[in-house]
Amino acid sequence: MNTSTIAALLQVAAIFLGGLQGNPKATPAVLQPAVAIGSRAVQLAAQAEAMPRISFAIPPNDSAAPNIKDLGHAAYLDAAGNYVPLGPTVALVQEDTSFGDLNGDGFDDAAAVVERADAGGGTDLALAAMLNQGGIMFDIADLPLVSGIQVVSHAIVPGGDIVLNSSTYYLLGDQLVKIR
Repeated sequence: MNTSTIAALLQVAAIFLGGLQGNPKATPAVLQPAVAIGSRAVQLAAQAEAMPRISFAIPPNDSAAPNIKDLGHAAYLDAAGNYVPLGPTVALVQEDTSFGDLNGDGFDDAAAVVERADAGGGTDLALAAMLNQGGIMFDIADLPLVSGIQVVSHAIVPGGDIVLNSSTYYLLGDQLVKIR
């Protein structure tokens, strides 16, 4: 997908959502799927933009449902926003990983807690939204977590929300948003 196609896709999504937002007859039942479509358009554009920035091979998933091994081969965002494999700058906290459909496309994705090296030589934890696109896993969005957090529960619930302890997050386009 080239840059002009991505721009056109995002422009159509913005016009579509803007038209619905200004329509007084647009009910929440109409707006919710429209936002999901717009969000999916942003995700596809983000994937198309990300793939040329990934400078290493990502093996395809073992099956339609990804697993922890597939996450071991995925592309992650480091603290500077570059795509890297697991290694010295990004580590997967395996016990804090959940699988489920984040974006409503019918394929399981993942939410994972990752430990990232920061510029000062320390490490920080982040919640990473890992999309399963074209049979490979990549980090579309992540959100820094509170320093010293202890993860006691972690799940992707029906509808695609990520529940981490008592907080709920939603993947909106290429951003993780805390909703509770």
